[in-house]
Amino acid sequence: MYSYQRLRSALQDATPAITFVLTLGAALWLHLGSGPRGRVFGFAEALPEVLSPVETARVASVEVSVGEEVEAGQIIATLDTSVIDAEIAVAKAEKAQVEADLQMEFAVLEQELDTNRETVERHLAVHREEQRRAVAEAKVLDSEISRVKALVENRQAVLDDLTKLDLQQATVTAIASEKPRTLSMLTEQLKATERRRNGLRDRTSGLAAKLDADVRVATENIAMLEQRRASYVLRAANAGRVISIDRQPGDVVPAGMPLVQLLSARTGARALACVPERFALGVNDGDAAELYIRGQLGDAIPGTVVAVGPLVAQLPPRCWPTPELPAWGRVVTIALDAPMALVPGQAFDITFDARRGAAPAQPPPKPTSTAPKAGAAPKAGAVASQSPMKVPPTLASRTRFEPSGVLARPGESRYLLVSDDTGHEQNEGVPWLFAMSAGGAVAAEPVPVSGVDEVNDLEGIAAGDAGEIYLLSSQSYSKKGKRKPERTALLRVRQDGQGFRVDGEIHLAEVLDADPARAAALGLPEGTRELDIEGLAFRQGALYLGLKAPLDAQGNAMIWRVGSPGALFGGEVEAASAKKKERTAAEAARFDAARVALWARARVDVEVAGKATPGGISELVFMPDGALAMTSTPSTADGDAGALWRVDRPEGGVLSPRLVQRFPGLKPEGITPSLTPGALTIVFDAATPSFQELSWGQ
Repeated sequence: MYSYQRLRSALQDATPAITFVLTLGAALWLHLGSGPRGRVFGFAEALPEVLSPVETARVASVEVSVGEEVEAGQIIATLDTSVIDAEIAVAKAEKAQVEADLQMEFAVLEQELDTNRETVERHLAVHREEQRRAVAEAKVLDSEISRVKALVENRQAVLDDLTKLDLQQATVTAIASEKPRTLSMLTEQLKATERRRNGLRDRTSGLAAKLDADVRVATENIAMLEQRRASYVLRAANAGRVISIDRQPGDVVPAGMPLVQLLSARTGARALACVPERFALGVNDGDAAELYIRGQLGDAIPGTVVAVGPLVAQLPPRCWPTPELPAWGRVVTIALDAPMALVPGQAFDITFDARRGAAPAQPPPKPTSTAPKAGAAPKAGAVASQSPMKVPPTLASRTRFEPSGVLARPGESRYLLVSDDTGHEQNEGVPWLFAMSAGGAVAAEPVPVSGVDEVNDLEGIAAGDAGEIYLLSSQSYSKKGKRKPERTALLRVRQDGQGFRVDGEIHLAEVLDADPARAAALGLPEGTRELDIEGLAFRQGALYLGLKAPLDAQGNAMIWRVGSPGALFGGEVEAASAKKKERTAAEAARFDAARVALWARARVDVEVAGKATPGGISELVFMPDGALAMTSTPSTADGDAGALWRVDRPEGGVLSPRLVQRFPGLKPEGITPSLTPGALTIVFDAATPSFQELSWGQ
């Protein structure tokens, strides 16, 4: 009894200590989580935006103040343009001088040709007169010779008189017989002079081409300077708050140095999760994540893991449980599945679920005697591992989504996609692009494209080297046998707030229809009835267009090259009200100036039901290693099949592509260098849109 009372007393004395230890343990467990499937700490990524000049310039004005909220596209600062304005004025004067020289050269040449023509016509008239005179003298001499012969026979004239007449007749006859050849030569000279004059007027002569090229060079120089001048106005790419102003009006800012810094709260911003070291191997790319705002009740914010820190390292100080005690682990980047604005630094509790984000498990490969080399491309015929895209129901209710092209945007941690068809019956052809995270989550809000009312059958998307993006319609006829202008467009767009704006437009098929010779030079001797272009790529200042149909006589797919895309668009969009004939004529002139040519041919057959089927190019892209990647699908035959090809040194001519992988029952529609370094991303248009990431090795 005494022992029981003593034990009871001891327990009562120890109860506060035991309670404290248990409470502290529970608190630590809740704070640190129980692993990747428990809760870990995270916070919204701060996305600083530094506005810097692209070249050294003097600050003219700063339009904002520290702490001010700004909108996307708002002018933040302007730079002094006096120097570049002077350069533009000089360039315009040089262009005017070149145009004046051109007109003067044409005037001088036309005057010389007119003089030559008059001289030839005068000589022609003289020789014709001499021919007529010789013919007339020959007739007179014939009569005289007959008369003198009669006199000689009657001994009324001597033989010398007849000999003199015969000599005169021979001379006149020789002149008369020679004159036609002389007249023919002069006539040809006259025709040649006329041809030179007409060629000069039609700008088809070599000299005219050279002078026109000089004018185009001057025009491109002015366009380049004006583009530079536009960069002297610094605008906010995203909405945010001004956190610092590093230069004041009158200061000279070196190229690339900060002028104003913003903290952006971008729609679709990312979150960073601090995974403790002991759970470092429990989270992988593609895992699903759920974010809960700390201190608030509400539903989870869904996200997808897009990047996992490559090594265990010291976590950011904010992730340390104790401020004085550094913590170690891996930083995991999460992209939100649905766009929403986050407050930079906002805290979250985050859980992960590998089962939701992982791709469907594949059966283990059969063992082989030879292990593949690290980084090697998959063998042809390898089993594909596609992941379905996550399309929000709200997006599906607004538009059809049939991915036909893809473009990686590393600076935005997302992909941009084009779709064959957009909208529904009431808004068919609405000009929209679509955004997708690295994990395949499609944003609920489309990316708008302004400047056109409608687009149709978009098949290609490619980025240029000056911030522009190109969008390509197929140029093909619809299943109903129609081809509206919306199906023949090649557009150039530029960033405009949260969307894009068209600043260049041309209709390729209409230009080719207007001149069959132009189409034949590009491998279309039968015209554009079978034309179907699905591939679009950009490399070193040139655009490349891959044809799905037609194939050439040998069954090769064709690739066109646009040597000067700037000339193709001309920097102006024709008014929608312009007459088709006038618009096509203007576009034809730009088309010729852009140096469009048949660049390469390649055999890219596919297998349909186990049989080789002629394939056309469904997409092409130049990879960072310099190789050309191409996908192919049946050119004109029915059936779902595709293949991925590689050309290590694409130099034009007849290419020898190497098969990387086939896709039985699938049509690869778009390819792009992946957001993951060293990889290639492919998108497939099917009942359930899907994508796949492949290692891109040698």
